[in-house]
Amino acid sequence: MVISIMSLPIDKIKVLHIASEMHPIVKKGGLGDVVGSLPKALRELGIDSRVFLPMYPSIDENVKRTFKRMPYKLYLPLEWRVFPAFLWKTDVQGVPVYLLEIEGVPFPADVYPSNLNLNTIKPFFLFSLAALELEKSARWHPQIFHLHDWPTSQVAIALKWHMYYSSFSKSYDTVLTIHNLAHQGIIQETDLMPWGISKEAFSIDGLEYYGMINLLKGGIIASDAITTVSPRYSWEIQTKEYGMGLDGVLKKYNSKLRGILNGIDYSYWNPMTDPFLPAHYDIDNISPKKECRKALLARCGWGEDHLPVLIYIGRLVEQKGIDLLLYSIESIVGHGCRLIVVGEGNEVYEQSLKEASAQFPANVFVKIGYDEELAHLMYAGGDMLIMPSYFEPCGLIQLIAMRYGTVPICRAVGGLADTVIDADTAHDGTGFLFSHYSSEALLHAIGRALGAWNSPELWNQIVRNCMSADFSWSRSSREYAKLYLELLGVSDFRSF
Repeated sequence: MVISIMSLPIDKIKVLHIASEMHPIVKKGGLGDVVGSLPKALRELGIDSRVFLPMYPSIDENVKRTFKRMPYKLYLPLEWRVFPAFLWKTDVQGVPVYLLEIEGVPFPADVYPSNLNLNTIKPFFLFSLAALELEKSARWHPQIFHLHDWPTSQVAIALKWHMYYSSFSKSYDTVLTIHNLAHQGIIQETDLMPWGISKEAFSIDGLEYYGMINLLKGGIIASDAITTVSPRYSWEIQTKEYGMGLDGVLKKYNSKLRGILNGIDYSYWNPMTDPFLPAHYDIDNISPKKECRKALLARCGWGEDHLPVLIYIGRLVEQKGIDLLLYSIESIVGHGCRLIVVGEGNEVYEQSLKEASAQFPANVFVKIGYDEELAHLMYAGGDMLIMPSYFEPCGLIQLIAMRYGTVPICRAVGGLADTVIDADTAHDGTGFLFSHYSSEALLHAIGRALGAWNSPELWNQIVRNCMSADFSWSRSSREYAKLYLELLGVSDFRSF
């Protein structure tokens, strides 16, 4: 959709974020944090930014009480049937949010289906069609659909290949953000004709992927613009090592691909106001961080003995480099450190961590499952954060840790390389990076961090560098706003 005028007031831009998660309504990972923050930041710029979510049966009843059902039904065509659906509306920190409830077609209780096939992705396909019908009930017409990952890439697919909805293609522009290329929405079935998707879509230049259907691939081809959540990740996914089988497609369409770094919501992640902390602090008075450390040690059943405290918060999966951490635990303990781990994931990793905690009870504490209060206390009370990821599209954990003055030790990939400056190579360093994917490289980086820890003046400077770094959404939201303006045909950003 091209607007012929040379300038467009920012407050005339209307964007609908179509997503499977949004904090605090529903969250499974970093996507929920982004959708919970980015639309809010865009509204602060003046953009009319709204969110469209599925109505999951698992949404907390207290949250549901804030929803108001809209009076007009939507009717969604699929498999020679029409599925009635209702829109619900609520407000999250000033952001209008619509939720879709489809009669007789529930969304997965755990947000994402454990197995992907035509039946399990059916609610998400109907959800995508509902985005194209939303204005009939919402009485609001977005100019841009901002799609997030494979569950909503089907909006772009419908606009390009659907027998009916392709006629809507000139009414909208589409942006697809890839939060994690590892999740692509691949199904074995090859015939989407009953869903209204034309046969020509099943080709090498469409949804076909080694004899199967790849929904993310279709979204990449069909969208007007593609973004990833950090600049480096946008380059990495065009390589065989990190392209997850789609490197060739991404290279072909790299003219519409760009990386825009994620941010975090500093009104929420703020050690000066965080309600989970026993003491509050900021860069001008860091000393109360010691009280948070004391409370963290007590939570783990430990007393203060002035040992460095290393933390790990996140999923216990191969992507996060948890195998490197497991190989390194004995050496970490041998270096006189304490390690606190909170997360869940692969059962083998969970069991191995439990065994390490039993073997080193005075140095290793493990909590399987996510604990919001403990995580906040770890960010504030920890000294160093470990993120040895095999790949990392952006990473939010290191940004939060820096905000709280906890120094990250990370592998130099994706958004970690974009956000952490190695303290051994720059005076404004904010952490310690390593490149080779090995426990030896991780332990060497930890050793360098411990060397800085033993020099209080140097360590305090690194902590201050971390806390002064700006990873709020203010800069990144402007990059998205410029992208929206480009899609709308506006090239003069001087007033913006």
